[in-house]
Amino acid sequence: MHLKRILILPVLLLFLGLAGQAQHAYLEGFIRDSEGNALEFVNLAVEGTTVGTTTSEAGFFRFRVPAFQRLRISISYLGYAPVSIPVTMDLNEVRHLDITLEPSATDLPDVVVSERQVLSTDITRIDPRLVSRLPGPSAGVEALVKTLPGVSSTTELSAQYSVRGGNFDENLIYVNGIEIYRPFLVRSGQQEGLSFLNSDLISSISFSAGGFDAKYGDKMASVLDIQYKTPEKFGGSFSMSLLEGSVHLEGLSSNERFSYLVGLRHKSNQYLLGTLDAQGDYRPSFSDFQALLTYELNERATLSLLGNYSHNRYLFEPEVQRTRFGTVTDVRELTVFFAGQEVDQFVTAMGAVSLNLHPTENLKLDFISTVFQSDENENFDIIGQYWLQRVETDFAQDDFGQPTGEALGIGTFHNHARNYLNAIVWNLEHKGKLTGKDRVLNWGVKFQHEDIFDRLVEWSMVDSSGYAVPRQADAILLRDTLNARIQLKSNRLSGFVQNTWELEADHGRFALTAGVRANYWDYNGQFLVSPRTNILYKPYWAHRWAFRAAAGFFHQPPFYRELRDFQGQLNENIRAQESIHFVLGSEYNFLAWDRPFKYTTEVYYKHLRHLIPYELDNVRIRYYADNLANGYATGLDLKLHGEFVPGVDSWISLSLMSTREKIEGAMYTDADGNTWPAGYIPRPTDQRFNFSMFFQDFLPRNPSYKVQLGFIFGSGLPFGPPTYERQLDTLRMPSYKRVDIGFSKELIGAGTEFRENSPFRHFQSMWITAEVFNLLEINNTISYMWIKDVENRLFAIPNYLTRRLINIKLVAQF
Repeated sequence: MHLKRILILPVLLLFLGLAGQAQHAYLEGFIRDSEGNALEFVNLAVEGTTVGTTTSEAGFFRFRVPAFQRLRISISYLGYAPVSIPVTMDLNEVRHLDITLEPSATDLPDVVVSERQVLSTDITRIDPRLVSRLPGPSAGVEALVKTLPGVSSTTELSAQYSVRGGNFDENLIYVNGIEIYRPFLVRSGQQEGLSFLNSDLISSISFSAGGFDAKYGDKMASVLDIQYKTPEKFGGSFSMSLLEGSVHLEGLSSNERFSYLVGLRHKSNQYLLGTLDAQGDYRPSFSDFQALLTYELNERATLSLLGNYSHNRYLFEPEVQRTRFGTVTDVRELTVFFAGQEVDQFVTAMGAVSLNLHPTENLKLDFISTVFQSDENENFDIIGQYWLQRVETDFAQDDFGQPTGEALGIGTFHNHARNYLNAIVWNLEHKGKLTGKDRVLNWGVKFQHEDIFDRLVEWSMVDSSGYAVPRQADAILLRDTLNARIQLKSNRLSGFVQNTWELEADHGRFALTAGVRANYWDYNGQFLVSPRTNILYKPYWAHRWAFRAAAGFFHQPPFYRELRDFQGQLNENIRAQESIHFVLGSEYNFLAWDRPFKYTTEVYYKHLRHLIPYELDNVRIRYYADNLANGYATGLDLKLHGEFVPGVDSWISLSLMSTREKIEGAMYTDADGNTWPAGYIPRPTDQRFNFSMFFQDFLPRNPSYKVQLGFIFGSGLPFGPPTYERQLDTLRMPSYKRVDIGFSKELIGAGTEFRENSPFRHFQSMWITAEVFNLLEINNTISYMWIKDVENRLFAIPNYLTRRLINIKLVAQF
């Protein structure tokens, strides 16, 4: 790690000297149509140069141009008449232009397409360029998704997130229409490694927090739909920081029939993990390689291959942990001395072959075959000797702030695991799309085969002051014992049909989507039908408003983890979980300070049936493997998105939510010893309040200096003692509070001039960023360690997340 810092420092100093001595100015403004609607992806270019940009979702543009030169700015957009504007600008001048494009003579079809985009409020679209700007230790698409309304997360070490009361397993992720899977055995964010999604390769990001269309698969919570780039010329990027590095290349053959998009990443968060309470030798190593190769067979047929290989290895030799917790007047300290190590390895590979046919302009046919394999090993033998004592809180005492030496608990624990899992998922799929004048028909059918082998050997033991807990008269009993060998082979068949109609009335326009999904799994013989509908309305009498209503059935058949109980046994009689969604939403577009803003509101209710209760510990989910519960989730999501600072997007999200379940046969005992039905209890993801913000700013006189801020506040999640009795999990963790900030300097941008022989003349942009993680140095709790003393009292010791840390990041595109 010290070598890495030594090597990166001269590189950063070199690039700091490249701040571009060229004389330049800035052009900014908005591009709208004749009705005042913002136009996205409008092309702007300085004629005779490679300098240019495109407009954002709000129709805004900003780019750097040479000063003291007569320039002509060319503006073009499909369906609109091109515009050419002459400009001559002074040094460091910032000129604002408001441009209105007029429809061309052949604009009618394109106007319809633009209006369809206005109506499509069921999906949130995210600018992929913002991914690299959000500060935080887990840079990626998921980090940006966590700032959206309805989405919550209580750890910065993991890419996992929950949506509207659902758990991590209830989220769908697609890349180019291919469903993505994640490893099964990961139990903590430290082990997780790299997410599948490579932000360098992404062209578009779409997200839905509920009530999504039937074309998306059989999960109950959300869908994240990613599209990778279609290269049009040679290019690439690289990034490096104290935590990770990446490089990507893309290009197109001379005959424009073959394109390639490849990315390589490596991450070692050893520097970050060093801020945890558990000190020792952390040696994580996470790497992956992805490639998208596309070949145009002819004008109406394209063959593509998407491949991924990921190798994640986590090695940890703990030495000592010191954790302080409690109140201002009652502080306690746990000290643990360790022996042993943990060695985990997760190797995943995926290959997908797609044949895309366009027999006619209105018909699209896709044939996809995918193979996914995960080979996972989890091995640890860790012995810990702990000492729990009080800390002096009296200012008048000489040993204020120091342990008093009074032992509240002394003991030893031993955790052991030898777990191995191999999973192969193969599927064959067909999708089709037929576009008509005012309707779009989608359909699909998919066959999937799963082959999973799981070998589990796991146990733990606690010895408090020489008394093993639990124990019998002549034997010590091990806790959390698992010893199982599982082989599961099964097949699934699913399909969907949905149609979208666009209707026009005197008072406004409608987009109605109705569809149905069907699913059959031969392991339990269950056949499921899931109808869904979605209606969007844009009134003429309130052109700034759009409204949405959605309802439907969302069934989630068990995959593998839902089948396996705490003893490692499979339940062959398990059924699919069911969620019935009801969603009402609105969108209001307005101008404030002469800048565009969008305010969205959604209220929802989810009726949950046949639920499989589970325990959540860090990011590990352990299911009860039986449909024991019914429940609900209801809430309100609000988002204000716009240009709080001219030219850069920021947003604020606020969510109120309650999700509860009633478990069959669950009882509790009151203080008088009476037993009562437990009734409705909070689900493990019951985060009542969540507030998040992504904010950007820059220096008005020098926009090349920027600041980015990420802020998350989430109320505490339920937890309880390790008894595997869900009705007892009614305590609350402390709230999750985190602020990350980044300070950026643009070293190379549009308008930067170099000498003809400069090696940097090929770069389009280059940024250097100094990030401060956990700016406020807040101790956030992810889980608890439970220990007992000789009097059999149970103590919950918080496992804290990472502390404040400074990171340096360099990002360049060429």
